[in-house]
Amino acid sequence: MKWCNIFSTWFSISCGIRQGGVISPYLFAIYIDSLVHKLQSCRYGCYMRHTCVSICLYADDILLLAPSVFSLQLLLDVCERELDRLDITINVKKSSCIRTGLRFDALCCCCNGGEVLWGNTLR
Repeated sequence: MKWCNIFSTWFSISCGIRQGGVISPYLFAIYIDSLVHKLQSCRYGCYMRHTCVSICLYADDILLLAPSVFSLQLLLDVCERELDRLDITINVKKSSCIRTGLRFDALCCCCNGGEVLWGNTLR
């Protein structure tokens, strides 16, 4: 392992997939596929021409789209249950919600006992 210009001693990794490996995104996609199917089948999210667009994935980032705050909470609940089954947790400190419309400042979205904060910009 290299940190700045310093190398650690050699050590073996007995499980997992090397981050940054060529095959890592494909393996993660296979691993997380059940989440996509659960969110598509629950029917709480957004649809365009009868196609579910409630979840967008890029590497290990997840974007949930919902037509209302209530639907977003339901999507988060489904997401949290499935990720818990996969032994993955949502990091609420790295998560954010953004809302457009007249009631953009309503409270919601608790995960893992923590509250996802609302923001007004996306990165």
